[in-house]
Amino acid sequence: MNIIGIDIGGTKCAVVSATTSGEIKSRDEFDTRTDLGLDYTLGRLYEAIEGLLKVEPKSDDELIFGISCGGPLDSQKGLVMSPPNLPGWDDVPITQLLTERFGGKAYLLNDANACALAEWHYGAGKGSNNVIFLTFGTGLGAGLILDGRLYTGANGLAGEVGHIRLAEDGPEGYGKAGSFEGFCSGGGIAKLGRQMVADAFAKGETVGFCPTEKEKQSLDAKAIAIAARDGDPLAKKIIAKSAFYLGRGLSILIDIRSE
Repeated sequence: MNIIGIDIGGTKCAVVSATTSGEIKSRDEFDTRTDLGLDYTLGRLYEAIEGLLKVEPKSDDELIFGISCGGPLDSQKGLVMSPPNLPGWDDVPITQLLTERFGGKAYLLNDANACALAEWHYGAGKGSNNVIFLTFGTGLGAGLILDGRLYTGANGLAGEVGHIRLAEDGPEGYGKAGSFEGFCSGGGIAKLGRQMVADAFAKGETVGFCPTEKEKQSLDAKAIAIAARDGDPLAKKIIAKSAFYLGRGLSILIDIRSE
């Protein structure tokens, strides 16, 4: 088989050619640029796939696409169904679009579930009957391997642990204040940072990594992490608060599925 793996994220997309043993032969990635709309991202995906296929040896083997994307989605129908981090992706028949353009077969899976399966087959989860894989990106989710099989739940949405409310108040994830995603995802850490910077400004304090109100509006998790690494006291408090709620969220998952 000629295998093309595709990850569609709210911040970036990645496309790889791979072997059945999990070896990555070549890779391309690009910023998703959700502000430019669905057609832009699809166009960049097509360009990346075409680029990888050009460097592959000519082969009569079947072309297989494995696509991971944040939910909600319908894996059976190959539809991406309006993920919060992909505005405009409303019932997009991604598997059909790829097979009509390139041929072969295409399969769609929630990104956390795809990661859980990969880690279970090839990585740290190999040999375990129970695995929880957490995604920490623009959003937060989980893939669950329970009793030696992928658990998808009643409607394919099992593992969306970002919805869990960890505090009565806090940054929003999925429109829910104080949620796991609100405190611990990349987008959530940015929101938490902006709030804590605003609180510091209100007290008349100076924030070294974000000195102005204008800079606060564009503050992201990367800038906070770099500042924390460099020893900024407020940035370290932001990361520590996120880490506290990460521990709380993990403890809930462990209690639910204890061996």
